[in-house]
Amino acid sequence: MSTIAYAQLTNTREAATPGTSTTSGSPGIKTYIDAFSSLVPSEVLTLHALLISFTTKTTLEASARNDGQMISVTKILEDAHQTLEISFWILTLMSVILFAAPRYFGGKWDKYDWVRVCIAPLAFAGWTMIQRTTAFDAAFPTVTEIPRTAIALFLGATLGAISAGLAMKADAKPMQ
Repeated sequence: MSTIAYAQLTNTREAATPGTSTTSGSPGIKTYIDAFSSLVPSEVLTLHALLISFTTKTTLEASARNDGQMISVTKILEDAHQTLEISFWILTLMSVILFAAPRYFGGKWDKYDWVRVCIAPLAFAGWTMIQRTTAFDAAFPTVTEIPRTAIALFLGATLGAISAGLAMKADAKPMQ
């Protein structure tokens, strides 16, 4: 989905007659779509994928189990750590801007937007935590696999519930 689409969906829900944006009013879709769109900040995930394509290298290495198997190992290039670390923070900031701009200029910023604006950057962090060899590794090199996976899973479930709840708030909001 898209961070921009999430902001525009919120604008559309708030512009609709209260209580109708999930049924008969525009956009006429259920709140789980808000949760889905908020959890997939595609703009920054796409840029992240492009960055990873030239800042990492995948090689075949012998398995640590000494069973003769070769495994594919992806590592951040030696001179790319700082680039990826800075990129993580730039992409996080971009996800804030990609939500805030359409809400501020295309809708009416409200108190719930202070929570909504945090969803895309946290979702981006979650996506980079759950994958291996990402910009998260450069920004937080000491966080190990098990806690980062658990945190990402809880983060995703929590953000999904919050964004669905915020969609219901937007649906119930009096027209501006």
